[in-house]
Amino acid sequence: MTSNRFFCSGGVIRQCLRQHGWIGLLYLAGLLFTVPLSLFMSIGDEQPRVVLKSLFDSTSSGNELQKLILVTVPVLAGVMLVRFIQRQGPSDLYHSLPLRREHLLTAHLISGLILLLVPVWLTAGVTAWVNTSVELPYIFHIHDIGSWALVVSVLTIFFFTFTVFVGICVGQSLLQIVVVYVLLLLPQFLFMMMGRFLERNLYGYVRVQETIVQYINGSEFRSNNNIWENLSPFVRIMDSLPQRAFSYMELLAYIGISLLFVVLSYGLYRKRLVEKATQAMAFSFFQPLFKAGVILCAMLILGDYFNNAGTRGANWSIFGYALGAILGYIVVEMVIRKTWQIMRVRALVEMVVYGVIMGLVLYIPVSGWLGYEGRIPTAHSVEKVYVGREEPLGGDAEKEAYYSQDRAYITSVLNLHRELVRAHAAGEKMLSKNLAVESAFIVYRLDDGSTMTRRYTFPEKPFRTELTKVMEAEPYKTVRYRLDKLQGKAETINIQSVDDSERRVVLTNPKETREFEDILREEVLNMSYSEMQSEKYPLGSVSITNKESSSTNNEPSWHREFSFEWPASYHKLTGWLEQKGYADKVIIDSKDIFSIRAVPIIAEELEPYQSNQYIEDYKLFKSIQQKHKAITIEDPKLWSTVLEKRRPYSYTPNMAKGTYLVQVKIKPLFSSDPHTRYCYFTPNDMTPELAKALPTVP
Repeated sequence: MTSNRFFCSGGVIRQCLRQHGWIGLLYLAGLLFTVPLSLFMSIGDEQPRVVLKSLFDSTSSGNELQKLILVTVPVLAGVMLVRFIQRQGPSDLYHSLPLRREHLLTAHLISGLILLLVPVWLTAGVTAWVNTSVELPYIFHIHDIGSWALVVSVLTIFFFTFTVFVGICVGQSLLQIVVVYVLLLLPQFLFMMMGRFLERNLYGYVRVQETIVQYINGSEFRSNNNIWENLSPFVRIMDSLPQRAFSYMELLAYIGISLLFVVLSYGLYRKRLVEKATQAMAFSFFQPLFKAGVILCAMLILGDYFNNAGTRGANWSIFGYALGAILGYIVVEMVIRKTWQIMRVRALVEMVVYGVIMGLVLYIPVSGWLGYEGRIPTAHSVEKVYVGREEPLGGDAEKEAYYSQDRAYITSVLNLHRELVRAHAAGEKMLSKNLAVESAFIVYRLDDGSTMTRRYTFPEKPFRTELTKVMEAEPYKTVRYRLDKLQGKAETINIQSVDDSERRVVLTNPKETREFEDILREEVLNMSYSEMQSEKYPLGSVSITNKESSSTNNEPSWHREFSFEWPASYHKLTGWLEQKGYADKVIIDSKDIFSIRAVPIIAEELEPYQSNQYIEDYKLFKSIQQKHKAITIEDPKLWSTVLEKRRPYSYTPNMAKGTYLVQVKIKPLFSSDPHTRYCYFTPNDMTPELAKALPTVP
């Protein structure tokens, strides 16, 4: 009697345990199967013992199943234990008992925690017993088991209390499940979809995430401190465990949030009407937020779909956003009213109002009102700058090495930035299919400690003057060519032909490797802008592997490897290799050629081009050869011309008239069959002698 008056009903708890005990058994079976049983099944494997960072990575298959169980069974328990308020009959029965609502909710919460937490700690106990009883191929300690049990317990409590809270706010069990998982995924979904929306519609916008690089068991793992991912526990568990463990502060935050959900559940349950069972929303004040959320998500999804599917400008995107608003409103109205007969004047007015409000939510960030596109820092406010084609990734030391404090370089970057913004605002110098495209990722570190990041894709030719000053500067070349890796610590330098891997030279002598690196660095720093943009076929490729050091002993061996091209413009490097007698072992010349054949590329005869489509070189050659007979170049003197003038193969829809696709067969050194490579040359590369050997393109 005391428990009934002051705490809860023991009878209700016993009834819940009898009725829903299968949930606890299911949870126990799933955890036992994925943790101690998977460890026990590994006995007898002929492999060295592995130190486990946590019990979340005991086995790859068990790990995924364990995470799936963790995010489903607590939600299932929350749905089943508040199902009595979602159905009219049980709701009337329970609320007719001589018990206060606080007693009913407390009894169901206690029942759920018993059903969910007891299996967790039983599993921990069984795992500890297995670890002490048999010799497992994994090494872990009692504190690892305790840490696993603590994390699983806290997350279980969070999922369960959150599901109960949602169940009190809605009136249907199926909708409760949908809303729970939608809300768990919503932070990451909005971050991703809004990021894509802003990248398309806000010039220069880029989603930047501070990337953390870790090396685990010889593999590289990239994580980030994205707050939106942390706010989405479902994504955090499924994608980041076990690499990113939950900290004690995070667990404490989840406990606090769980207590908040419990308090809100008590408050809302006292106000909930019994008649709201089977209704979509138990409280009318949640309906506007529910409608707005569904409409916004529908607009983002359909707008993104039509933007990707449409190829005729922004009109398809606008159509997608409008259609998303209409369909989103129709769906949410049918869910709330439980009927498809929703057409009335008030509904049409409400749909227009919601559509306009959500349209403004999307439009305001990309409008000029906020001044994002035209915001450029002043020269004196910039402490350092990074410019490259990609986002700066890696550890803190590596990222900082790519930032420059050179004032002249900062001025050049700001001049390029200003010209890009000015041209965009004036509607000038937009992308064209007939112009080469350049990209720039600009990151400013400002004197107030903040970071400003922009990414631009633009035609290269109109901005050549500004680009030249930026790209010829040493800081830019250090980033693009990773010159910080040329520190005289090379273990091996592999120089090979890009046409034939059999033709190679490997340098291991410390004196030669240091000389080679010094000359290579000098050549890169002396490159002109036109040489950097050149599409000429390289003489070879260079792969350098640095020695291990105390700062890299945890990195995989491939992370110490980096590559360079060896273009014909590196005269000093070529001379050094010739002096050492290495150049002839790598460079392909006319005496190494077996045959050369060419076919004309006629744009009108090519298949419709798709941006995400890539046609293999040999397939394109074979396809053209069926329409135009391949011309065999017989003169060995012309073979040298072809090798000198050729460009690397790339399939684009805008080949200049008079362009030829060339098939080069190279004599093998060791194998029996010749090596076949494909390249092309344009009318600008054509010499009078070569033009005589090839017919005019029709």
